[in-house]
Amino acid sequence: MNRPRFNIPLRNQKKTMSKPAKKRPKSSKPVVDEIEVACKNLRDEALKYMKVRNFNKALGLYDQALEMNTNDQSALVARSKCYLQLGEPAKALQDAETALLLDKTNIRAIYQKAEALYYLGQFEHSLMFFHRGLRLRPELASFRLGVQKTQEAIENTIGSNAKNQPPQKKAPKVDKPKSAKKSPLSKEELDKRAARRLLGDLYVDKEYLENLLKHPDLKKADTNTEGVSEFAKDAINFLNNRQEFWRQQKPCTSLNAKKLDGNNGALPRW
Repeated sequence: MNRPRFNIPLRNQKKTMSKPAKKRPKSSKPVVDEIEVACKNLRDEALKYMKVRNFNKALGLYDQALEMNTNDQSALVARSKCYLQLGEPAKALQDAETALLLDKTNIRAIYQKAEALYYLGQFEHSLMFFHRGLRLRPELASFRLGVQKTQEAIENTIGSNAKNQPPQKKAPKVDKPKSAKKSPLSKEELDKRAARRLLGDLYVDKEYLENLLKHPDLKKADTNTEGVSEFAKDAINFLNNRQEFWRQQKPCTSLNAKKLDGNNGALPRW
């Protein structure tokens, strides 16, 4: 007689259940790359409008690029230049300063800030930033031209103020006898001549900055955030270091230095 079979479950038997596989988080890098590509396309298109002087159209494209990435330094600098072309230097200055907050050595942002300050009439501050750019990239002629035009603007401003002052009487000239011998040059004059040989064209900048520090109205240009005096001292220290460097390369501290090497003491211009 066949007995029926019953399937009796074992107590210790564990049921195995397959767990669903965890989904890996998708990387955000492709999204970042897409944003960078889109911003670059907008900047390239805006540049085309800048070349044909359609600044309003270019400004709209730069705005779109910065809406996608507020830290796009290239777009900030380009929009700063666009604002200058549209006659809005205050907004140009704001974009340049934002770019410098992201990277204080951004040479294009330094140039744009100097230009914006120049068009705002803040010539002393503009001069300091042109000197800062010249110190970082001495081979760029744009910073040297910026220094020259800013110095001329300051001199014109000081000159116009001097015209309003009453004329001073000149002291009568005293004729010196022709037989009188020339007095020997002082140490200060010798140092000036040596510095002029060493620095070349840069000596004019150094002399201008030293005179600027002596100007009584300089304190008015200093602010709580940026002091013109500190920038001027920084630039003078830089020029003094360059002077010492060239002195070590080719001594010319005496008036007879022009006899060295048979080249009249000429120094390379840099």
